[in-house]
Amino acid sequence: MQFTTPIQDFGRTFPIGADAKLLALGSCFAEVVGRRMGDRRLDILLNPTGVLYNPRSLFNLLDIAGAVARGDADALSLAAPTVFQAPDGRWYSWLASSLISGATCEECVDRLADALQQTALRLSQMDILMLTFGTDHYYALDAACAANPNLFSKGSMVAVANCHKMPARMFREHIMDTTEIVTLFDHQLRQLLELRPQLRVIVSVSPYRYLKYGLHGNQLSKANLLLATERIAQTFSEVSYFPAYEILLDELRDYRYFAPDMVHPSEVAEDYIWQLFCSHYMSDSMQQTMKERERELRALRHRPLIRPES
Repeated sequence: MQFTTPIQDFGRTFPIGADAKLLALGSCFAEVVGRRMGDRRLDILLNPTGVLYNPRSLFNLLDIAGAVARGDADALSLAAPTVFQAPDGRWYSWLASSLISGATCEECVDRLADALQQTALRLSQMDILMLTFGTDHYYALDAACAANPNLFSKGSMVAVANCHKMPARMFREHIMDTTEIVTLFDHQLRQLLELRPQLRVIVSVSPYRYLKYGLHGNQLSKANLLLATERIAQTFSEVSYFPAYEILLDELRDYRYFAPDMVHPSEVAEDYIWQLFCSHYMSDSMQQTMKERERELRALRHRPLIRPES
């Protein structure tokens, strides 16, 4: 008897070699695959500015880092106006998660600039770009609420990567439509291919559930992202779609594969999705290498029992 409906058609795939240089950006699920790659000694840069939940914030990072990679001397100057001091006294950036922060403005700006330069360097070297979209909702900082008016030289609103627990009145919520996501992706891919003509891109939709929108709202958001990624994968031969969302919601399809919060995948589900990722993007010999490195990783993490009498 069969108790699941396995995903049959993974569409276009391409091999990830042992010496490939990778960049993974996006929501929590990008961290799931990215950390496993890093633990197994693949050369991956993972979310250098922290988790990015929506395509708009993700493309903003690629836009600025891409300009730095192309030698735009003024690109890094865009970072400083995004830094602000929060009520907790620390400094943060609207371009990044709380991963990028500092006790002073200068410290935060330096950390943000370092992250952008890391990203720019990786853009000029990478073989594989992995993008995971979490939600089609994003928040824009209202010009009337910004401490630094230089933020708004190109418009009356700035999309933020993270609201940093600032008051809701400072932001306006927006929902990206399918065409907007595809158009922005098209622009970014063209720019990136100028830097790395051999670049390949893996896109996916995060299976994490955004219950703040309600169950119906979450499904609408995921449907929009699924439509966008489908058009992207069908339009661009450099792109492969990995069905992480479908594996959890359609193939596993059971609450036992969710973490206790009922919104994140469980570790068992993450391991299963990782195994499917490896089987479709890595050769047999590469998968064997991953298994050997996994055994080494388990051995390193093993803590032997120390008896006081020994």
